Amino acid sequence: MNLELRLQACDLVSREAQYLDQQHWQEWLALYAADAVLWVPTWKDETELTSDPMTELSFIYLEGRAFLEERVQRVISGRAISSVPIPRTTHVVGGTLAHSDDDGATVTVDSAWSSHVYLHKDAGFVSYAGRYEHILRWDGSGYRIARKKIILTNDFLASKLDFFYI
Repeated sequence: MNLELRLQACDLVSREAQYLDQQHWQEWLALYAADAVLWVPTWKDETELTSDPMTELSFIYLEGRAFLEERVQRVISGRAISSVPIPRTTHVVGGTLAHSDDDGATVTVDSAWSSHVYLHKDAGFVSYAGRYEHILRWDGSGYRIARKKIILTNDFLASKLDFFYI
């Protein structure tokens, strides 16, 4: 995989985090392919994640950008109780590694992340951390997120959880 494609892929992952923090919802949605999947699996035990979102429990599973758009609409309309008022977030993404087996048509980006969520009602912070697995697909004009798997390290949730928290 050449350096330019690697930089484009890693830049997309960084921009996604920034769009979430800035609540630039339409720009965030534009990063996703129409058939994109966003998945936050749960842990079966201390060492094994669930592997099938159709038959096992997930924190979040959204298949298709239309479902992402619906979640965004719920947040900005105030219909999502977890997001009234909309919390402030700060995502930190690092340790990003990009690789491709097909000359850049699809790229896998693995990274570590943490996010800090300021909850207005509690006047306090909640922090999450884990790993991202992005699969990006070239669509002729740029990469789009085809699949995002969010692995939570601290999966005992002391707070409500929404897609933009993590």
